[in-house]
Amino acid sequence: MNEIEFPLVLVSLQSPEDSEVLPLGAACAAASLVKAGLIEKKHVFLLSASIAYEPKLLLRRIAEKSPRVVGFSLYCWNSKVSIDLAARLRADFPDLLIIAGGPDAEWLALGGGQAKPFDAVFLGEAEVGLPAWFAETAARVFASGPRPRTAFIRARPAEAAALPSPWLEDILVPKRGASVAWELTRGCPFRCAYCYEGRGFSGLRHFERERLAAELELFTRSGVGKVFVLDPTFNVQRKRALSLLDLFMEKGGGILWNFEIRAELLDRAQAEAFAKIPCSLQIGLQSASPEVLEKIGRDLNRKNFASKTRLLNDTGAVFGLDLIYGLPGDSLSGFRRSLDFALSLMPNHLDIFPLAILPGTRLYEQREEFGFDCDSEPPYLLRSHPTFSVQDMGEAERLARACKVFYSDGRAVPWFLALLKAIRLAPSSFLGGFEASREGIGKGHHAIEALQLAYIARIYGEKNRLDLLPAAFDLIRYHGAWSRAFAEGAASTLRLSYSLQSLESPESLDLEYFCAHNEKRPCEIEVYPTPRGPKARILKRHA
Repeated sequence: MNEIEFPLVLVSLQSPEDSEVLPLGAACAAASLVKAGLIEKKHVFLLSASIAYEPKLLLRRIAEKSPRVVGFSLYCWNSKVSIDLAARLRADFPDLLIIAGGPDAEWLALGGGQAKPFDAVFLGEAEVGLPAWFAETAARVFASGPRPRTAFIRARPAEAAALPSPWLEDILVPKRGASVAWELTRGCPFRCAYCYEGRGFSGLRHFERERLAAELELFTRSGVGKVFVLDPTFNVQRKRALSLLDLFMEKGGGILWNFEIRAELLDRAQAEAFAKIPCSLQIGLQSASPEVLEKIGRDLNRKNFASKTRLLNDTGAVFGLDLIYGLPGDSLSGFRRSLDFALSLMPNHLDIFPLAILPGTRLYEQREEFGFDCDSEPPYLLRSHPTFSVQDMGEAERLARACKVFYSDGRAVPWFLALLKAIRLAPSSFLGGFEASREGIGKGHHAIEALQLAYIARIYGEKNRLDLLPAAFDLIRYHGAWSRAFAEGAASTLRLSYSLQSLESPESLDLEYFCAHNEKRPCEIEVYPTPRGPKARILKRHA
């Protein structure tokens, strides 16, 4: 088939927080058409915009390209808006070919959403099915043939070596300081019941090292600021992970990396390699209950998990954990225990999500078996099940919000457990009294620190430990200033109750011992950024 002389517009509506990330899925689909000689690169247009964008403006931007084909990438956060846009396009341009793909295309295949606006819906990876459909059906329709009914097309994934790079094909152009999503591997060896990854096809398909090296060179030359590695388990093969980390350290320039890993596959060599590059690791704990995890195709040895995360803390690698509330067989009390376990491991942040019953996953097929009451439309969130009531879900959501503001956004990891140990409170009990429904969110670290200080003062007063409060305040303020110097490059001037030297000693993390063995020595200090990290100096000592 000759190249089609008409524009193709691929639309990816992003969540507001990810609106700057380039649309990798749509670009991969476009690259497959270009490689197959079905369309010229100059006729491909990627439209990436926030889901909050005005629909009329989106339609105008699409129409400006005078397309013959428009495609939508469907995700649980955008599929309803995307389908509505497709329906408007169909009404305004009856001769237009409209297609869809992406993870949430499964919703359409299962009859949950309105598929009528689409000529074809591609399930799973589209790089094989899309060119074949384009060559056969699109050519006929372009020749004024009859429009077919909606076709649902699921093709087997291609070998990684056969897939063109949207970066090297110049479909995606990285920009200085931008964030990009990068695939190193397709597939997942695990079978988590709530997840799209790994379903249907087993095995891993790695992109060749030569391709990855060329893409990395492009990123560094373009000045990319952050790379999200999309591999669902980056460290599933130890030797390959270490080899790639060596490559990133040698050729990665100043890129900040983000990886998803499995804690149980960690060893010291990996932890040390992660610590040598600027990166953040995300680890899916999901629950601290082996019985709950068994129901979703996962397992957990708590002692082993704790020892693996300790490797990260020992080497200074930055990591976060994920928890899900509402899992089958779980309860509010069980979720609280999971929260306590997760925070005992001192992650740099803890991300907590309600369970989503995604169409096409095994959990979706088991929704009646587990008694799920859940939304039938995106984002498919659980409302309740027999051991997790509507009220329990609301309380878990409140705890998740408190944890986000007080612990994660509040950068509390250096002192959080020390302050709770002094008053004999478990993290879930402590956070249960912190109300973060509105205040603190999006106001910056200074505002959150004020909330932290006020809440600590209240709780320490209730526990009759006001004698420990000056040391607690010193810890919060000192580490908060250090974090602002590191993250924002901001200098802070503080008045402390204890000497800087004593506060920087390890014994400050045992408040009772610290206060019993150190006299107050008020001073004024400055915490400031340097090229080698934050520093502190004494400005004035007070009598």
